[in-house]
Amino acid sequence: MINKPSGFTLIELLIAVSILSALLFTGTYSYQMLAGRWQKDLGQFEQSAKAVKHFNLINDILLGVQPYVVMDKKLSYTKPAFFFIGFEQSLLAITGAGLFSKNYPEIFKLTALEKENGRFDLIYQAISSENILLLTTQQSIEFEHRIVLLEDLDEVSFNYLGWDSYMEYAEIAENLKPATWRDKFSGIDNQLLPIQMAVVIKKGDKKMMFSADFNRKTLRYLSPYYDID
Repeated sequence: MINKPSGFTLIELLIAVSILSALLFTGTYSYQMLAGRWQKDLGQFEQSAKAVKHFNLINDILLGVQPYVVMDKKLSYTKPAFFFIGFEQSLLAITGAGLFSKNYPEIFKLTALEKENGRFDLIYQAISSENILLLTTQQSIEFEHRIVLLEDLDEVSFNYLGWDSYMEYAEIAENLKPATWRDKFSGIDNQLLPIQMAVVIKKGDKKMMFSADFNRKTLRYLSPYYDID
């Protein structure tokens, strides 16, 4: 009886190698597809998470706005006023919820900066009140920090609900004159803070609005300067 040699023939080895190569190619291709999709999804998630974080930061900054009194020194007189200067696409004020100083309020400027392509970046600039003693409206402010909160926005608008002056507000109960919305509000000229602020942001087909209520009893901060109850 003749024993047959054990092992594989050359043809069998070639077939096995071909099958293994095909399996490795298919596995590698599938992995690359899954990895590419994962990276894309992860990138979108990171962008979404960053946007949500910055939305929350904007909301906290606005809710933390404080009624800070400074002296407005004119040529003929000096009057107390609130450090709050709001325009349609910028706000200069003081917040207790700043991004860089945890132990002191921050003097900040929130600006919708228009770029060459017509879109806007929302910029936050700040300096800690620990590093500057703000006493008058004539002081210059040099910000120490700057961060881009949101990029490539189609529209940004700031609006303010309030009265024209603290005297008008003090007489509101008698005259029943309601607060009105406007795209400018000066705590220096009005000697008053708005009672509410709305920030509307639009990007593509998505639109978001932030709304912050401010201290309605700001007149008490002027009482040391006037006979105000």
